[in-house]
Amino acid sequence: MKHRRRIAIVGGGSAGWMTAATLARALPQDRDIILIDNPGAADSACLAPFDSTLPSLLSFNRDLGLDEDRLMAATGATFKLGTRFTGWTRRDHAYVHPFSEFGGVIEGVAFHHLWLKVRQAGQVESFEDFALAALAARSGRFARPNGDPRSVTSTMAYGLHLDVAAYISVLKAVAVRHGVRRTEGVFAAVERAPDDGQVAAVRLRDGQRIEADLFIDCTGTGAALIGAVSTEREDWSDWLPVDRVACTLSPTPAPPLLTDASATRTGWRQTLPFQGGSAHIDFSASRYDDKNPAEDASARRFVSGRRNPWVGNVIAIGLSATVLEPLEGTGLHLVQSGISKLLTLFPLADATDVSAREFNRLMQAEAQRIRDLLIAHYLLNHRRGQPLWDAVAATQAPDELAAKIRLFKSRGRIPLWDEETFEEASWIATFMGHHLQPQHYHPLADQFTLAEARAHLDRMRALMTAAVQAMPRATAARRQPLESTIRS
Repeated sequence: MKHRRRIAIVGGGSAGWMTAATLARALPQDRDIILIDNPGAADSACLAPFDSTLPSLLSFNRDLGLDEDRLMAATGATFKLGTRFTGWTRRDHAYVHPFSEFGGVIEGVAFHHLWLKVRQAGQVESFEDFALAALAARSGRFARPNGDPRSVTSTMAYGLHLDVAAYISVLKAVAVRHGVRRTEGVFAAVERAPDDGQVAAVRLRDGQRIEADLFIDCTGTGAALIGAVSTEREDWSDWLPVDRVACTLSPTPAPPLLTDASATRTGWRQTLPFQGGSAHIDFSASRYDDKNPAEDASARRFVSGRRNPWVGNVIAIGLSATVLEPLEGTGLHLVQSGISKLLTLFPLADATDVSAREFNRLMQAEAQRIRDLLIAHYLLNHRRGQPLWDAVAATQAPDELAAKIRLFKSRGRIPLWDEETFEEASWIATFMGHHLQPQHYHPLADQFTLAEARAHLDRMRALMTAAVQAMPRATAARRQPLESTIRS
């Protein structure tokens, strides 16, 4: 059986160059990869020029042979231990969704059930006081987690705050080093093969014609290539009405280690700390905003939703497949996940349909699970008297999200479905942060007396506090040349 060896990636940006670099390193040497780059286009995976990532990106970078310290120095990146949500419940209230477990399982009892037992007696601290990442961020301290599962630091993870353009430069260097050919151009049309109707070539506005066996759409929210072969698309804007993003920079540093997502009258503002300053990214829902469009000409527009990403011999990666606001930092993660699944199912010339069905199933499930977590932030908000927030609080949750809310509210249980990006701790952080607390703790918690439960919590908090105090203060590295980022 023969692999499709000629690959054309239409569109650059972070999705295009992540895909190109990975395929060039992973596929046999007889492959031919060309990337059609449109330098004037908006990014293909991130809705803003700066991004807040999940811990999953770290393994992706390692697989590309990138040295993390050098990468951070070359791109001005900073560490991220989670996201602080400000004003989503009350205007004066904030909570943290940390990259961390809460406490730990104690003799088969999940930590939050012990916490609930003690809370009912009125004796307990804030729930996030038992998450190592939240405690470390609050103290401005950071150390990479210890891989030893016996260490409390193994319960913590971290992501990055990235300058997307700087990150693309690193990816481009990796891809070109491994043989990816680049040409500039803007997609114009597809040519279909007369025998099977698959795409045989793409034409660019300047007249170039690019032939390939497999085409990967990384054109961003416009989805130019996949849209030319299929118009099918799910619209999620009733649940997620934010559709506009604009960015400003400030020389004033933001508090380190956390992304901040502050609710506003018509959406939310994301603040990311960087070396030497901070980025402020405003996401708003135009239908609830009375701003004059002429005052907002620089804003990027988008509509939340998804497509079937694999149609025939065309595969969409990044925003051309799924558009979701980066409230939980999932833009680059979805690219990484799509690339990983593509490699697992890499198309044979005679088995494309089988691979496509499975790829579409997996990507649909993953996108919907992420979508549901984003919807939960809106649906459970406690802001009142503002049109956007009143409207989203009144929407009906998708079935799987509704089941999660019911089970957690009743029994403190989080059902996890296939292809979940976020594990139980993330859902608990979101629900508890929005003041959705279980009516009952699990009966297994009653194997401990109140004093024993209190003692377990005290020991856990003391262990975490000691671990945080042993961490150094978070500091920014000096910016280094790009060439030093890539291991030879």
